[in-house]
Amino acid sequence: MYARILVPLDGSNLPEQVLPYVRILASAFNIPISLLNVFEPVPPQLADPDHNLFETQIAANFRDGANDYLEKVKSTLGDMDVPISCEVHEGNPANHIVDEAEKTNDTLIAMATHGRSGLGRWLMGSVTDKVLRSTTSPMLITNAREDAQDAPELHLKNVIVPLDGSPLAEQVLPYAIPLAKAHGLNVVLVRVTPSAEEYRRYMNQQMVSAAATVYSGPYEEFAKDADAQAMQYLHQVKEQLAGEGVLSIDDRLVRGHAADAILNLIENTPDSLVALTTHGRSGVGRWLLGSVADRLVRHSDTAVLVVRATD
Repeated sequence: MYARILVPLDGSNLPEQVLPYVRILASAFNIPISLLNVFEPVPPQLADPDHNLFETQIAANFRDGANDYLEKVKSTLGDMDVPISCEVHEGNPANHIVDEAEKTNDTLIAMATHGRSGLGRWLMGSVTDKVLRSTTSPMLITNAREDAQDAPELHLKNVIVPLDGSPLAEQVLPYAIPLAKAHGLNVVLVRVTPSAEEYRRYMNQQMVSAAATVYSGPYEEFAKDADAQAMQYLHQVKEQLAGEGVLSIDDRLVRGHAADAILNLIENTPDSLVALTTHGRSGVGRWLLGSVADRLVRHSDTAVLVVRATD
């Protein structure tokens, strides 16, 4: 699946909450792990205005501390039979994470979002958001819990795959299928059809354009047809996955706002990981994929695997 897993850490337990997912992926596919710490440059108020010796010493202390920290994390992963490396850099965290990921093709970036900022720490949500918007690498993102003392014990049973019927959304399947097969996970294929309110809002927007040639009949007729087409599509994808060796597959049709409906499904499907693409086109029956992915990353209680779709 991946050439390596890049794990940015800032020395706190919040980003470490992604490590159980890293264990699952790395062990299943024998993927090397790269632990990364990026500390920001010494603040000017801490540096000697006349000499850079003090500033250099602080940076050296940060680097030594970061190395010790990464080696400690590495020791907790020592029972894994995969190569584990440690890298420490000084500079902008988001920029270094993106640059480091680009050094090796097929790198998966695994990191947490939400956290505290401070000397030697990142504002995790801000850094994760910048990386997500800048990188072309797939990302595994988990919402860190402030009240968690240690990385949570993980019992993964499902991988939820939201689809909107487009080839763009389907580009996540080559990532979800091997994961499901390796761990015997149940794949939950999800299709969301518009609610009456969303349908009417979309129709009103289209009527602004005289060139619009979309369906404009009653919602009840549209919903009946949309649901039938959506279920037919899910059955086709289900057959495809079964043909590729996935043993357990569910298909779910839900109605409403795409992100809200998927979040509700996640809440009611414990022990799950979500896998979807970002960047895509919107339309009636289609989602703005980037917007949905962003909502899930920010509000889901489970990890989200985000793959950047390409036209």
